[in-house]
Amino acid sequence: MSPLLLVSGIEGLYSFKNVPLNTINYSFLDNLILTIFALRIGDSFHTMAEKNLASTDNEVRKAAAVELKELSKDDINHSSNIYLQSFAGVLNGKGSIRKYHEKALEVAALEVRKAQEQFSINSIGSIVLAICEDMKGSVDLSFLFNKD
Repeated sequence: MSPLLLVSGIEGLYSFKNVPLNTINYSFLDNLILTIFALRIGDSFHTMAEKNLASTDNEVRKAAAVELKELSKDDINHSSNIYLQSFAGVLNGKGSIRKYHEKALEVAALEVRKAQEQFSINSIGSIVLAICEDMKGSVDLSFLFNKD
């Protein structure tokens, strides 16, 4: 399982720490984990696109500008990408959604699918919970949540 996916899952669980888990909100937890993971992947894509804006190759610069373009609400609403629509719903207007997020969501969805197949469990939230239970606190991950 991708370490970044596990960290994103733990971050999602941390966000959910005061919410009693049940079948209704497992779906939201799964979407939250996918969103967090896609944001982390998107950060890498953003950095690459920013670097490519300085390229001497005009085509590379144009491609980077396209990737950095913010998607409008209409772009998102008319998209057939269910991951993009879910992503926008979880973000709920609290962040910019750019073209590269579509690719980040595809990569995230593939990694989640691999984990689901590896563990034979359909919920990424359940998988992360099981891994955390197996660790039984033997790994101190508090540094992930420190705001210092």
